[in-house]
Amino acid sequence: MVSKTSLLAGATFALAAAIGLCSAPAQGAAQKSSNDGVYTKVQAERAKAQFAKMCAECHAFTIAAKKKPADVLLGDAPFMKTWNGRTLGELVTTIVMTMPNDGSGEVTEAEGLDLVAYILEQNGYPAGSTTLTKDGAAGVVLQPRK
Repeated sequence: MVSKTSLLAGATFALAAAIGLCSAPAQGAAQKSSNDGVYTKVQAERAKAQFAKMCAECHAFTIAAKKKPADVLLGDAPFMKTWNGRTLGELVTTIVMTMPNDGSGEVTEAEGLDLVAYILEQNGYPAGSTTLTKDGAAGVVLQPRK
């Protein structure tokens, strides 16, 4: 039996591929990762207020910060278990297509990219000099370098 989570993950990836948010790197080009400074501090800062308004009620970055047992962590081991090796584009698409899941608002692709930048910042990934874009979202999520 296929779980709902597996179906959602497959559908999310298919949708991301269809709209071009996740793609394989060009042959011969090294694929970027979340450790390569794929967002800017300004971009992450842009998403801070939106995260507080639309996301913080159901998402925390640490186990200790969870408000409810059903909260989905965007940090710590549960986040890495879900996202390690997947593309940033998949994360953007999940945010744009499914959040907030109570129907209280809508997240645009630009806002989704900014929110992923904020999530990366909160997880200790380094900022860089280039804003995370649809093209840059092909990079994969890896364990942050400490």
